[in-house]
Amino acid sequence: MGSDINNATYEESQMNNDTILCPVDFSACSEVALELAGRLAEPKKSKVILLSVTDPAKSEPTSLADAFTKNARSRLENRLLADEALTVEHLNLKGNPAEVIVHIAKAKKADMIVMGTHGRSGWSKLMMGSVAQEVMKEAHCPVITVRMPQGHEAN
Repeated sequence: MGSDINNATYEESQMNNDTILCPVDFSACSEVALELAGRLAEPKKSKVILLSVTDPAKSEPTSLADAFTKNARSRLENRLLADEALTVEHLNLKGNPAEVIVHIAKAKKADMIVMGTHGRSGWSKLMMGSVAQEVMKEAHCPVITVRMPQGHEAN
């Protein structure tokens, strides 16, 4: 029932949201991205994959990172994604964050990636963090980046 748009129907041109990858580093900016991923997900249809990547070159001791992740998972499960109608998968991996995000997006056949523009590193480029830039450049699927609302600082 859609009208032709360059030989594609309107329905075919809509962004699929069956599998949404949401990289999280538990910064304020990634929490905003997580909230958006939850709003984009369709109950009883979408799967949200929360991906935490620890960079061995910059990481905290493993026990601290594990405790941080466990606490963050608990917070997340008690918030927006606790909706029983959403399927949520948690992944906690090690490696170069941009490379791991792109790899997991492809391996899990993500329909989109929703991520913050700046993470916990505290470093920022002019407009966007280097991890988000690299993911946007290399990902096979659409990448939705989220910045902190005006007047809020990313941590």
